[in-house]
Amino acid sequence: MITLRQAEARTPARERRRRADRVRETIRFAIGFALAAAFLIPIIWMVSGSLKSNEAVTASPPQLLPDGLHWENYAAAVTYIDFGTYITNSAIVTVFTIAGTLLACVPAAYAFAVLRWRGREATFGVVLFSMMLPFPAVMVPMYLIFRQLGMIGSLTPLLVTPFVGQFITPAFSSALAIFLLRQFLAQLPYELIEAAKIDGSSSLRILVQILLPLARPILVTVTIMTALSSWTAFVGPLIFLSDESLNTLSLGLQQYQSQHFTAYNLLLAASTLFVIPVMVLFIAGQKYFTSGATSGAIK
Repeated sequence: MITLRQAEARTPARERRRRADRVRETIRFAIGFALAAAFLIPIIWMVSGSLKSNEAVTASPPQLLPDGLHWENYAAAVTYIDFGTYITNSAIVTVFTIAGTLLACVPAAYAFAVLRWRGREATFGVVLFSMMLPFPAVMVPMYLIFRQLGMIGSLTPLLVTPFVGQFITPAFSSALAIFLLRQFLAQLPYELIEAAKIDGSSSLRILVQILLPLARPILVTVTIMTALSSWTAFVGPLIFLSDESLNTLSLGLQQYQSQHFTAYNLLLAASTLFVIPVMVLFIAGQKYFTSGATSGAIK
């Protein structure tokens, strides 16, 4: 039995623990708020600058909030360059990159995670090693290959590359996509696969009808990461494209700058429009992205 004196002695200790928990929670919240603010400040500055006049953007000292809202900057930004053509090119490249990445990397991840074959671990080690290769190490060979094929100056190098499991962009490679998919598939219960094999299911049917529905979180994660890296890619389009009408929007933004003048307010307005699609995509798939990135990277 707990005496009254013991209960009274426990009460202050319990209160101290509660206060300590509240202090730790407050510290975590403050750190999270500071980090969120650090990431949001560039976005806030971009949106604020898109609503200023060009003189206000370059004013010193800088002002975070505009004196007046110049909504006409957005209309001027999309007419200052061939905005519609460039954003269409970016959308085409992004869609092909996503499709090529999934078609090339999902079967490869299935082979590494589920199928049993000699040399599997060694081959997977080679794939992991390729993640450490910098993009410039493969950029020159890829350029030479596509030049020999007569594809330089067209969108073909950007559309074909993901389907053959090569580098997508410097920020996200096919090897990373294979790794994330393989780690997720490897942690699924193998009993499901064995039961499907007993029922006479082929490897393709097991992958398409059993594993892929369960792998939706990691598929969304890879899709978002691929879309983000492809939509914002700059180096690939820069070295493969020579026709201005085929430029992606990341290249087209350079046209707001000239030798003697830079329309900073229009550039910020176009940049704001440029980031909206990927922000919407990330927000829409945030739930799957968080769970997929966590469970796909840790077995």
